[in-house]
Amino acid sequence: MDPRQVKALFFDVDGTLVSYKDHKIHPEDMKNLRMLHDSGMKLFIASGRNFDIPLEAVTIEPLRPFMDGFIGINGQRCTLADGTLISSHLMDQEDYRAVRKCCEENHLALLYYLGENAYVTEMTQAVLDFSKYVGLPVPILRPMDPDQPTPFKICIYTTAADDNRLIKPVLKHTISANNHNYISDLIPAEIGKDTGIRDICAHFGIDPQQTMAFGDGENDISMLRYAGIGVAMGIAPDIVKASADYVTPPAEEAGISQALKHFGLI
Repeated sequence: MDPRQVKALFFDVDGTLVSYKDHKIHPEDMKNLRMLHDSGMKLFIASGRNFDIPLEAVTIEPLRPFMDGFIGINGQRCTLADGTLISSHLMDQEDYRAVRKCCEENHLALLYYLGENAYVTEMTQAVLDFSKYVGLPVPILRPMDPDQPTPFKICIYTTAADDNRLIKPVLKHTISANNHNYISDLIPAEIGKDTGIRDICAHFGIDPQQTMAFGDGENDISMLRYAGIGVAMGIAPDIVKASADYVTPPAEEAGISQALKHFGLI
């Protein structure tokens, strides 16, 4: 695709916009994204985070003034900058029950939300390690109530090996995407960051081929393949890099800006 035709950019947060090393957005990326927005480019966040939760949204607050919308919870909830809801999708209830049982039997911590708070069903070392990795407070320990309704977002603290061995086999209508051997996002099989791009583009009348997407995790693969140009960060696993059109340096080296320069957008 001719990069000059790009009208919209979509960015993952952790490991893409925000470095895992210092949990900050590179000043050069901030400057260039503001410049692109001022020139008329549409900019969107596409993350596994739930932006209805203040704790999960705080990292991207500096970017909010020049973002046009948000794909949250891996495409399960898409909103415009003013909060207008574009699309919303819950996880399959049968898979939800199966995952809860699997986690209980194997002592895997499950991350879920009630109101504005994040909770984990068990306080494991994996919970502590991942919270440090992404620079977020450790969730509150609280076992799930037996009749807890299906939440929008569920994550399992697990390695990629145990994700393949324990989680994936019990899922029928849900995809499990492991991120950097720490945690797995559970995503409805028909939903992903790609469908979030589809819904956002439909709202704004943009051809999906006129988009560029940036990501570093397995939950970014669908959008890297769907966008007109997919860019993987340098820290991404090989499976993610193989799904992209271009690999750029990591976030702490202003990788987004370097990719934008490579494609002639800045």
